[in-house]
Amino acid sequence: MKKISGSIKNMTFSDWVYWGMALVPFAISLVFYSRLPEQVPTHWNGAGEVNGYSSRLMACFGIPGFMLLMAVVVNFAFLADPKRANIARSRELKQITRWFIVILAVLVQCITMLSGVGVELNVGLLTSVPISILFIVIGNYMPKCKQNYTLGIKLPWTLADEDNWNRTHRLAGYVWTLGGLAMLAFGLMGRSGPYFVIVVAIILIPTIYSYVLWKRSGGGENHGKNR
Repeated sequence: MKKISGSIKNMTFSDWVYWGMALVPFAISLVFYSRLPEQVPTHWNGAGEVNGYSSRLMACFGIPGFMLLMAVVVNFAFLADPKRANIARSRELKQITRWFIVILAVLVQCITMLSGVGVELNVGLLTSVPISILFIVIGNYMPKCKQNYTLGIKLPWTLADEDNWNRTHRLAGYVWTLGGLAMLAFGLMGRSGPYFVIVVAIILIPTIYSYVLWKRSGGGENHGKNR
């Protein structure tokens, strides 16, 4: 608790802007609340068609509340991480992660509120482009990510071996960047079908690579001896 209270006292102007931005979705909801129907579109399929609704109250305050909770949890995780010194050395990736959550919250709330009052939007494009760009940007910074328990590819093998962590994140940097570019291209073409395959690939490829490195280093044998 002392660590958290100390962090509040040491908040910078950028931190105040960040938490102010985290509350913007609630302000957007208040602006639109009286104009919304009882049921508001909150989910869309791959073709951008509405296939899920929520109550006005949930759409206006439940979704922003969940996104705010995510921001709080992520920032708390940064503070509580035993390797937080390494997170400080991965400052760019930390800031990208923090800010993407609040920017996404604002984007989601704008889409939800505008759809609720009948504005037709290309939801697929509005969501796919930012997410694709996120993968590209994270891919560029992934090789610089230092070993920690909050950011990056946190597998038993990467956390146990710093060399495994570094090599896995170098590969992941290329994979995430290429995957993000592919997602962006498909998104601009209005094709969301390949998204699932791409996301699975960018998760599985570094995971398998990390496991292979671990096995080659004798990790499996050492694990068996320690049991």
